[in-house]
Amino acid sequence: MNLRKKLVGATSVLAVSAGLLGAGVVTAPAAHAASTCTTAVLTNMGGHYYANQPSTNSWSTNCLLSQGNQGYAVEALQRSLKRCVNSWTQNNVVMDGIYGPKTAQAVRYAQAKYGVAVDGVYGPDTRDAMRWWSENYGSGGDACRS
Repeated sequence: MNLRKKLVGATSVLAVSAGLLGAGVVTAPAAHAASTCTTAVLTNMGGHYYANQPSTNSWSTNCLLSQGNQGYAVEALQRSLKRCVNSWTQNNVVMDGIYGPKTAQAVRYAQAKYGVAVDGVYGPDTRDAMRWWSENYGSGGDACRS
């Protein structure tokens, strides 16, 4: 069972428990109203492979990044854009944590390559379509995985 499934399961148990005790339950925002990514979460990509994917502080990967955003979430995205999309992104994306014009262009390249609406904004559709730089915590090398 991967980390995301474990977190979702634990969150569900807490939400149900809180509801039974009369506490308010907050639901996740709809995909079209996703929050801004502020950090990154380690996601199992199969086997011993794990990738850092942009997420909210509550570990939801249902979030957005666009030009002007900064921080670890942007750096996690840039790592995979640089290593997994094409030679332009490999040569032009800088892993500096700043979502500037080159990161937006790299997102557009990834969106076009993976058949997602091309708008230069990172969101759930782009996350699900793209390949992620994944570190192998078992034997073998690191790789781009989806």
